[in-house]
Amino acid sequence: MSDYIDILLSALEEEMYSHLGEDYFLASQREDQAADALRATLSADQNDLFDAYESARNDTAGAYQDAYARRAFLLAKAVYR
Repeated sequence: MSDYIDILLSALEEEMYSHLGEDYFLASQREDQAADALRATLSADQNDLFDAYESARNDTAGAYQDAYARRAFLLAKAVYR
């Protein structure tokens, strides 16, 4: 870990699921069901493209969440100085 914010981000990720509410899990379940229904209609090549899309989307979402959390920590640090 390169700095204290990385340590805090890791701790946040480890604890995240215990703080997510029912709305998150219901939405996640609906998303999974919709993806499964879509996959059932796709050819093998289309499924490969969908996998590539999901991977890229997950990378983008992860980078956004990390940057957002990092900014939140820096903001909190500035406020509580």
